[in-house]
Amino acid sequence: MNYTEPELKEALIRFDKLLRTCPDRNENVLAYKQFITSFLRVKTKNLTLPTSEIMSVIQHERPSTFYLLKKSMSYDPTFELLTNIDLNYEMASLHLSAIKEHLS
Repeated sequence: MNYTEPELKEALIRFDKLLRTCPDRNENVLAYKQFITSFLRVKTKNLTLPTSEIMSVIQHERPSTFYLLKKSMSYDPTFELLTNIDLNYEMASLHLSAIKEHLS
């Protein structure tokens, strides 16, 4: 079943681009923080926003960036919650792939 979720589709494209263009370096923490902040504003109609999956991918693929996000944003309750999500990376990747397929 295909869903029409243009905002989510665009956000997932931006996430893929972010992963390709911003390696796991200290200077890229702001780019990831800005992405997460904008991602949380995405509106969906038929699907749940895959926030846990996004955070799991960042945690696994960009561990230093994730650590710095967690450390620098500990004062923000939303980021505190997001950086404490524990989701299996393989499951998160599979779920994101399935979502992308449904949005095609």
